[in-house]
Amino acid sequence: MSRRAPMLRSGVQTAAEGYANRCRLLHDQPVDMDAQVDLSDLTPVERELLRLGVAEWERPDGDRTAVVDLLGYADRGELRSDVQRLAGLLDTSRPMSRRDCRRVLLATELAFASETLGWSRDWTSDTGFTDRDTITVLRGIQEKLAGIVHGVNAHLVETGPPAQPAWQPIPMDADDRYWDLFYQRFAFRPGMASWPAIDEPRPSVTFDLGPIFAGSHPQFMAGTAAINSLALVALTRVLEPDASVVVLDWQHQTYRFWPHLFACQPDQRWPTTVVPNGDYYIFLTEDMSTGTFGHPWERTLCVFGEQLVSALVPALTSWLPVKRSKP
Repeated sequence: MSRRAPMLRSGVQTAAEGYANRCRLLHDQPVDMDAQVDLSDLTPVERELLRLGVAEWERPDGDRTAVVDLLGYADRGELRSDVQRLAGLLDTSRPMSRRDCRRVLLATELAFASETLGWSRDWTSDTGFTDRDTITVLRGIQEKLAGIVHGVNAHLVETGPPAQPAWQPIPMDADDRYWDLFYQRFAFRPGMASWPAIDEPRPSVTFDLGPIFAGSHPQFMAGTAAINSLALVALTRVLEPDASVVVLDWQHQTYRFWPHLFACQPDQRWPTTVVPNGDYYIFLTEDMSTGTFGHPWERTLCVFGEQLVSALVPALTSWLPVKRSKP
């Protein structure tokens, strides 16, 4: 026994050291969180559990600021606004990034298991899954996704060179130039009681967005998505394939936006939407002759420029009331 013990100890030490070295090698490797991973082996029930877990984070109640950083968001509002996109990825069989995969798993784990960071006591009433069923399904998900979220897996999707981004932030000095030109050209007069807030050009049609804002949250989100989609179709019709527009967001980041590029991207997330949701949202061609102006307090959308009016207005008049028009 006295001679075997040191040998056993040495063997254990060697195995432990080897395992530790492998772990160090693993964790020393950079993990590409934007890499696309294949989740086609998730069952419909597993996808539904993750979708419901993510949907819990649309809830406005409770102080859950600690989770924001864990999930990789700037603030609670950004997290809540991204819920629909994440849920949409789970509704399809498309690949998702490793970052989003980690988000949906961690969001579900916290919503189900933690009352401090989530809503564990409300889980069954909110989702319809009992605790026992949730644990069973969640364990299966964790087995499938553990390697993905930790950067070790065989689920990576082959991709080519990174695509050119369709949204590019504009530096502050150029941002000021665009705002100055916009003020001058449209006599912009911001204010909660300033209606209309611009001298609407000719030709233009201004739509009443009241029906969208008056509905439920799902109806508002669906209406916003519909207008975004119709505007994107119209912009791709009137602009050249390599053309971009300037997107102004009152008191926030200004972007250069390439509609044709964006239309071909599977993950279409709008940093600024066509529908004004809290601030003035403005889409403009470089010469400012064509675009849209969203007024958040009047709740209107002005479409201007001859070609854009012809391409977008007929699609909107079928379901939105016209508030003003200038032929």
